[in-house]
Amino acid sequence: QLICLTGVSGSGKSSLAFDTLYAEGQRRYVESLSTFARQFLGQMPKPDVDLISGLSPSISISQKSTSGNPRSTVGTITEIYDFLRVLFARVGTSHCPECGEVIVAQTGEQIAARLSDLPSGTQFSLLAPVIRQQKGEHRDRLADLLKQGFVRARVNGEIMSLAEDPQLDRNMRHQIDVVVDRIKIKKKVQARIAESVELALKLGQGTLIALVEEEAGLREWILSAAYSCPGCGIGFEAPTPQLFSFNSPQGMCPTCDGLGNRHSFDPELLIASETLSFKQGCFQHLGKWKDLGRWKRHLFQIWLYGAGKTHITYTWRGGQSPVKYGGTFEGLVPELEAKYKGSKSRIHRRKLENYMDTILCPDCNGERLNAQARSIRIASEHPTFADAPSKNLPEVCGLSIGQARD
Repeated sequence: QLICLTGVSGSGKSSLAFDTLYAEGQRRYVESLSTFARQFLGQMPKPDVDLISGLSPSISISQKSTSGNPRSTVGTITEIYDFLRVLFARVGTSHCPECGEVIVAQTGEQIAARLSDLPSGTQFSLLAPVIRQQKGEHRDRLADLLKQGFVRARVNGEIMSLAEDPQLDRNMRHQIDVVVDRIKIKKKVQARIAESVELALKLGQGTLIALVEEEAGLREWILSAAYSCPGCGIGFEAPTPQLFSFNSPQGMCPTCDGLGNRHSFDPELLIASETLSFKQGCFQHLGKWKDLGRWKRHLFQIWLYGAGKTHITYTWRGGQSPVKYGGTFEGLVPELEAKYKGSKSRIHRRKLENYMDTILCPDCNGERLNAQARSIRIASEHPTFADAPSKNLPEVCGLSIGQARD
């Protein structure tokens, strides 16, 4: 049905629609949510009437003009996206971004056991996140931690002494992780690990960070007593509505800053032909390599954007004797980006710009959210989605109105 309210100017059409009917429907909608979800939605006052019956919980789409902001969508302008963020935070099923397993809770004993299984001699630091992307100077919180006996913290990625009284901009968001303990794996250290894990989980409200020292550098583990992958052992922060916002540091894709695209090297411009080998000059800006045979499509992604955390051992035979090296492969595009940013030659930069364009973000594929947010899904038993029983938030936002209704 389409119901229209008519009347002369000043007769109370808007007051009836928004201050009475919508206010009551919105109030009933908010009351249907959990206490946790209600804190993110403003509670509207009860309309000044005796009784309204037969009215379902409702959501109002405000009338707004279009915006030139590249971050705005139909969902954000109408504020329906805010309700979807609450929905996914409350009923979405979390999956591991690495292996796809469902995220389950793990105990402090399981976390301690995982850390105890590190190779002998490994050193690591246990940190507890106490300030999570919040604005303010946080002096009282830091002073309180110092009184409790903690001497160091990682402030916005930098380890410093709490006695230094870091000067924080009150208008900027800050991430502060207090250092609970620094441990070296050896005999009879399990009890200390268990005690420090318990303290870190208490301070971090169920989440801790382990900075493990490896040959390649520091490796950061997020371990959670609430959300972790049973296979990978990786922990995650509990989902909140902010996790699903591409305008928030907690939810945006770190590669494109939540825009969905970025100015970078275009694979279509870099690859002369997918049928050519290295030797024949497959890559425009790479020169000719040893013939490795014909290309497979999935290999382009590895060569262009790297092999992730996979450790690769290779041999260099250019000198008098072969030399073996090992490490991760970042990919050709990140290497060219580093050359472009580091070059002071205008001629060299212009030459590289011939291969650059505004492209879809290679990490989020234009979905604008980080890996954890994209891995939280909601199942649908509707026959329309028989081939894809569960969808993440970007996939839901990509549905037509009819499909979204179903």
